[in-house]
Amino acid sequence: MIISHKYKFIFLKTRKTAGTSVEISLSRFCGENDIITPILPQDEVTRNQLGVFPKNYLYNRPLELKEYQLPDFRQLLFKFKQPQLTTKFYNHISAQDVKKAIGKKIWDKYFKFCFVRNPWDRAISWYYWNMADQGKIKSLDETLRYDDPYPNWDVYTIDNQVAVDYVGKYENLMEDLCYVCNKLEIPFDQWLPKTKGKIRKDKRHYSEILTSEQADFIRKKDRKEIELFDYKF
Repeated sequence: MIISHKYKFIFLKTRKTAGTSVEISLSRFCGENDIITPILPQDEVTRNQLGVFPKNYLYNRPLELKEYQLPDFRQLLFKFKQPQLTTKFYNHISAQDVKKAIGKKIWDKYFKFCFVRNPWDRAISWYYWNMADQGKIKSLDETLRYDDPYPNWDVYTIDNQVAVDYVGKYENLMEDLCYVCNKLEIPFDQWLPKTKGKIRKDKRHYSEILTSEQADFIRKKDRKEIELFDYKF
């Protein structure tokens, strides 16, 4: 998640929509007072190589500086996995929590955006990411029903109403991101790192992977998003 005072935007990070790639790329243009939240340690290494680190996301700034000046990757991983009671902003924070934290004045003034993805395609992406992250082989049914409890809907809505100014689509990622950057006058060079592209082994279309029962389950679970953005199976 990024709040840029320099360019006056708020990027809300939804899950499995190339959000980490977008965040790493946009982080390069952020100012000293902008808010950049931590990402997974292995992805943080990619961002650190660009000379960019998480910042201004804790209530305790000295602790934040100490936490992300760790040369040992294992220490960084340990830090990431610990609950941080001093955290003010975090990776997939909801629109409601951001608005509460920064106040109505900034929330109303800044350009707010996020990305969405076809829920059936996102489900398959989540399945392979979840297996890689947990190190356990689970069935697709188990993953769909028990391991994906966090719909993206709550990230960019407040009281079931879309709370951002622009919702781009993963399916048109570069085009939509360029639109945002042009609007905000960010000198975006169309560079996006591939952070999790090798995790998904099965490259078949989701319609060839999901059963009719699984497709119906996703249709019901993500009904609001499917209807709003006119996604088709």
